[in-house]
Amino acid sequence: MLSVSANANSEYIPYNIELWVDNQKVETDTGYLVQNGHMLVPAQVIEMTGVSVGWEPDEWKIRITRDERTLTMYIANYQCANGAKVERMPAQPTLLQDTVMIPLRYVTEAFGAMVFWNGSANQVIVSTTGDIQLPWLQEQENQRDEQQNPESRQPDEKNEYLKNKIVVLDPGHGGKDPGAVAGKIQEKDLNLQVSEILKELLVDAGITVYMTRSDDRFVDLYGRAAFANRLKANLFVSIHHNASPDTGAQGVMTLYYPTSKEKSMTGKKFAQIVQRNMVEDLKARDWGIIPRPNLVVTRETSMPAVIAELGFMTSSQELKKLVTYEFQKKAAESLYRSIIEALHQQ
Repeated sequence: MLSVSANANSEYIPYNIELWVDNQKVETDTGYLVQNGHMLVPAQVIEMTGVSVGWEPDEWKIRITRDERTLTMYIANYQCANGAKVERMPAQPTLLQDTVMIPLRYVTEAFGAMVFWNGSANQVIVSTTGDIQLPWLQEQENQRDEQQNPESRQPDEKNEYLKNKIVVLDPGHGGKDPGAVAGKIQEKDLNLQVSEILKELLVDAGITVYMTRSDDRFVDLYGRAAFANRLKANLFVSIHHNASPDTGAQGVMTLYYPTSKEKSMTGKKFAQIVQRNMVEDLKARDWGIIPRPNLVVTRETSMPAVIAELGFMTSSQELKKLVTYEFQKKAAESLYRSIIEALHQQ
């Protein structure tokens, strides 16, 4: 694992880094991303290592070949067919500015290259020949479990009010429960990607953030609610993507548990804030806020809680947006804005 930044545990973080391939500095207009501590680079950069990259947009499929070896992977999916084996990659391919972004280390090492990280110079070096002397390089492991270790940072003065606030993020589904599925794209992965970006924004504001899951694991619905209740969280946000038999359906909606309790902030009020901001920020069709009395994660939580449905995976047009880093960042920023607004009204 490349320990490339303080943001290494966040999903799809833009990163300013210097990349060298066989002693040549790489220049790209697209830039790079980091996900789970692993660097993603444009497909044309991967081709500099001597492989061919094929992109089949109708199936979201990427085929990387050299000689007799082929890797087959899909956008927003951790699984990769490496010959006859199916492996789990440390990061998911994605789209950035309509450019296919691919996990650098996983792919290059699969074809026999070596990858080095120079933290002091903020450089990643790829060698396909092995004939390079880099005594100053060091490999670092940087793994944390967000479920057990909440993240918080010292807020500045303007965020002093937020420093004692606790927010629980709930990436919907996980493990054996994929949620909605569109080809090789699974809802559980999209939910986690947006949640991780949102977590980073909240942490930067000085808020203590817990996540019901930080990887691809199954978490019981009652366990998710109980987790938030034990923490005495101020807000609970469950992040989902929608599906419908009507493949033309697009847009956003927010679900909440209806209650008659009079509070400064209720699930309904929180849902109204979230929905208003999503419609405005994502330029999305407004399906409104919907009371759902039987949904466990909103019914069993003792704090204002919502389920944010960010778009319909069953719409081929909307799916093209949902899998991109640009959309995921906008969605996270919208939810961040709503959380801050709701916290200040509590």
